[in-house]
Amino acid sequence: MLKALPAGQPPRLVGPYRLLAALGAGGMGEVHLACRADAPTADPQLMVAVKTVRADLEVDGDFRTRFRREITAARAVSGPYAARLVDADADAAVPWLATEYVPGPSLAEAVTRTGPLPVEAVRALGAALARALESVHTAKVLHRDLKPANVLLGAAGPKLIDFGIAQAFEATALTSTGLVVGSPGFMSPEHLVGSRAVVPASDVFCLGAVLAFAASGRGPFHDEEMASVIFRISRAQAELDGVPVELRPAIERCLELDPAERPTAAELAALLGGEAPTTFPWPSGVLSLLAEYGDAARRIGAAAASGAGVADLPTIGPQVPYSPTDAGYRPPAASSPPEHRRRWAAIAASAVAVTVLVAGGVVLFNSRGEQGGSTGGAAGPTASPSGGPKTPAALSQVVLPYGGEGHGGDFGKAATDRASRPAGWSPWKTQVVAGTESCALAPKVLLCAGSGGSAVGLSAADGRKLWAVPAQETPGGEGLYATAGYPAVVGDTAYVSGPDGVTAYGLEDGRRKGRVGAPGGDWAVKGSDLLDGILYSTYIHLSDEGKGLVTALKLTGDGGRELWRHELDGLPEQPVAAGGRVYVPVGVTPVALDAGTGEETARAAEDLNCGRLVVRGQHVLCSPSQDQGVPVLDARTLRQQRTLGRGLTLAGGPAVSEDGLVAVLAGERGRTVVTYDLESGRERWRADVHWQYTVGTGPLTRVWFVGDRLVVGGRQHVHTIPVSGPTGKREEEFETFVADLPEGVDESELSSTEALAAGGAVFLPFSGGLVLSGYLP
Repeated sequence: MLKALPAGQPPRLVGPYRLLAALGAGGMGEVHLACRADAPTADPQLMVAVKTVRADLEVDGDFRTRFRREITAARAVSGPYAARLVDADADAAVPWLATEYVPGPSLAEAVTRTGPLPVEAVRALGAALARALESVHTAKVLHRDLKPANVLLGAAGPKLIDFGIAQAFEATALTSTGLVVGSPGFMSPEHLVGSRAVVPASDVFCLGAVLAFAASGRGPFHDEEMASVIFRISRAQAELDGVPVELRPAIERCLELDPAERPTAAELAALLGGEAPTTFPWPSGVLSLLAEYGDAARRIGAAAASGAGVADLPTIGPQVPYSPTDAGYRPPAASSPPEHRRRWAAIAASAVAVTVLVAGGVVLFNSRGEQGGSTGGAAGPTASPSGGPKTPAALSQVVLPYGGEGHGGDFGKAATDRASRPAGWSPWKTQVVAGTESCALAPKVLLCAGSGGSAVGLSAADGRKLWAVPAQETPGGEGLYATAGYPAVVGDTAYVSGPDGVTAYGLEDGRRKGRVGAPGGDWAVKGSDLLDGILYSTYIHLSDEGKGLVTALKLTGDGGRELWRHELDGLPEQPVAAGGRVYVPVGVTPVALDAGTGEETARAAEDLNCGRLVVRGQHVLCSPSQDQGVPVLDARTLRQQRTLGRGLTLAGGPAVSEDGLVAVLAGERGRTVVTYDLESGRERWRADVHWQYTVGTGPLTRVWFVGDRLVVGGRQHVHTIPVSGPTGKREEEFETFVADLPEGVDESELSSTEALAAGGAVFLPFSGGLVLSGYLP
């Protein structure tokens, strides 16, 4: 993905750009992630990929001619699915060009790491790339090296890159006589004849091979012997057994031996469904990789923007480029070519000497079909950097739900800092008992609490179930009162609230350590909050529905001891402990209790209609109540100071950042984000969550802060936008994570509860008992 620059060196400039990290290198050039030196940024959409000629190469007149041709080809091509040329200088001492940076994996890496794409995604991919080829051919340019490594996957769709060996229709070839330009496994039969024989239909042939790879996980001419690959291409003997039947007709037409029998790029787009979709149906594995790439670029850009050096950053993520003799992801062995055909291919290939130029490196086949010569990799953003990833620091503290103290929904900078990620973490999903509502993250264990005192401890790294305790029957059997308690973690002990009190369990093994009994048989727990080792809980009286109770329990290794209790004159909701007080909605009226004694210190007006509270500094905010806005109260007196968003139809929030930015979701299905300044009450900005990511995904109901991103979520989708607000220029400002649901699960029947973020990962519990973890977008 990204490779650190050499340590101890001053910033390196190419033209007006500062190099941030290495993206790849090949036989002729190097590619770096970069930003303008006069405008450092942590926004991947403002970054570029800068390609330079290797410093040790002699740049003669012919070389500059070829480089100018690459610039001309890239500049002539336009469209949403071809990487845009930003800047270039062929006359510089070291020639260079800059294209838009696509923060995502190549198709080669995506398939190698996550497996073949589903049919819908391959159709969308093919339609988009066919449109890209149409724009290439309209500009009178041939790509000539269309392969999985030259297709980058972005949030808004694929991008065709690397016109390094592109050739204008009327141009004279500058390659040596007898050399063939292309990449083994993804060349057309015309490539093998020579560069003068390549036509637009040759690019279509290559695209067919790329789509076969995307759909099956292997190239259609894959073989363990390179000579056999070349022979099979020369006869157009494609192996498509692993390609889904609904995709084969279009791909088979692309792979016809006769170029005249192949569809044009425009015809292929029509065969695959016409226009590329506005919402790209990337599977969850690809979406996770998109988030991983964006996370890496943002962190490196932030280091540069802060004035810090970026040379000492660790290498982030190994590259796994596709090779026709090393597919990485391997389908079942049964799809390998039959042995008799492989023997004949090798014999036939041995009669011919073939010379192939492989995107910057030459692969030679002698008369015996043996491989020799240089094997330099492709000079593009997807080439494999040397060295493996260094092990980052790991999470060392407990991350509490709701954004910690005050329930403001701000998980802070640690939410996007890889050093705050559980050691060995990778995306996972686990099915647990139904009723799980919120979780707390310890360095090794994700503790999730459910109704009736149920709880489960999951491995934070991979989601393995470590231990579980079942739900207990609530006195009286009242399901209404069997609510989930706060998942409290102190040290190596988990504390779970249930009908018979608070039980202490070993965090890693679930061993019971002790219990503190409930206030009495007539009380059922309603909610709880943890602050400084004290668990504050609210209870409802089962026989007298007009009574409530608040208790404070000092947690100890074997359970705890009660500090105080305070009876209420109404039904309490979820308590919030902050700033030396415990705030409790009694009915819909907020009440403040002294955290040390339990005495009532303030009560709000009875007409506020507050269902949930958020505390930030000297302010208490009520959860939205339809079009009544968000009342802001003085934390000491509980007197109303102002109302935010009056008149808006509110659907979610509020969340309050440490810097005093308030965010709510408003409008139909919660698709509009509106932010306010907490102190002044003035609106900061508003934005519609981009519709292409939210069509058919259900309403958005949750909002919280993670580092410099604002996150909104619904049933199984999580979307992010910069805290500074949108510029209105780039749809990619919105990034998304889609939960990968198990087969047979109907997303319309799911409702996600409180999410949790740490180290660039999001942890999502669902009411049906599903818990998911994936890359935070």
